Parts: sequence; C-alpha cells; structure tokens
Amino acid sequence: MPPKPAELTPETKLFDFIEKDVIVRGAIPSDPTIWEFYIQDKVLRVDTTKLENMTQFRKEYLKVFSHPAPRVTPSRWIALLESLADEKATYIQAPEESNRVFIANSIFEIVCDRAVSKDPDEGLSGLALYEHSFPDDEKPCYCMPSKIFLSLVEGAGFKIPPNDLSSTMTELGLKKDGTLRISYSGQQLRSWCFFKDAVLKEKGGKIGWLE
Repeated sequence: MPPKPAELTPETKLFDFIEKDVIVRGAIPSDPTIWEFYIQDKVLRVDTTKLENMTQFRKEYLKVFSHPAPRVTPSRWIALLESLADEKATYIQAPEESNRVFIANSIFEIVCDRAVSKDPDEGLSGLALYEHSFPDDEKPCYCMPSKIFLSLVEGAGFKIPPNDLSSTMTELGLKKDGTLRISYSGQQLRSWCFFKDAVLKEKGGKIGWLE
C-alpha cells in the first residue's frame, strides 16, 4: 500500500488558494495601501495597517466564503505575506482618488481660478493670489491669507480639517509646508503659499495677471 501523502500546512493551503495579490497604493504616501487577495473569483480587501496579524483577513474570508480560513500561526502568517509579495503580487495605483486627495485637488482648482498680482493689497483682499518670493527659493509662490482661503473652502461646501487639507496639498506638491506669515502692506498674516509650477500647470501654463 503506497504511503499516505503528507498533509499540506495551513499556510501552504492558503498560498495555493490565493490566485494573485494586487497591492493598491494611493496617490500620496499617507493614503491607505490595500492588499487585494483574489481567491476563486472573489476579492478580499485588507488595509495594510491591519495585515500585521491574520484577524482582519479571517473576518473578510469568513464574510465572503461563509467558512473560516485555514488558521496560520503569527510567524507563518508574516512568512506567507512575504511569499505572496515576492511571487504573486502586482503593484498598482488606486484608480480612484481618496476623499482627501479629491477635496485637495478640487479646492486647488478653485484657488487657481484667481488671477495673480504683485500688489499686496489685492492679495490681502482675496481678489488675487499674491506673488511672494522667499529668500531660500528662486521661484516665487502665490499666496492667499489663511482666513480668505478657509472661507473659500467653507463656501465650496467641503468638510475637512485645515491641518489635513494642508498636509494633503503639501504631499501632492501643491504648496509649501504649513501656513507661513506673509507681509501684505505691513500686515503679517498666516498664508497658504502655492508653488508657481503647480499653479502654472493647473492654469494650463498661462498666468492671468490682475489688471
């Protein structure tokens, strides 16, 4: 009688079940990265922040297949993820923007509808983006006082904390870090300062100066 074949380990069973692994990255580093596990024409999606242990994967597996996934020990789970990343993974950028990125880009479009001016009073009034040069930067930025910018955001109907919006715009390469104090006719006001190249790109390469 031939010997009975050795039983596959749980991690080997699971590795064989998973046809492919698609790792979906967001538009900016702080966007979530999602692992998509393709199993028998089904897709299980798990945020990478919840992949350190198997708990979330097992929840998704049970939800989709109505029976538990093979139980893998913590050390072998990490080894399984490494094997999937090496042998079955493909990396793509998320086809849809995250909510934060969508809001940041939408608001930037509104900002760039304004003309540009070298007159601080026009920048102070919010009629135009004020051109300002920083000592450490050869290219000027186009600035808007924080109060005017935040009223523009509120008027557009977007709900997002200002610090989240600022960090998202910075990650997208649209503005300088933080809100910087800019002098408008002697008034030092916190301002959102947008990179010239980013504004030019949004405006189609043409800066409209306020007459």
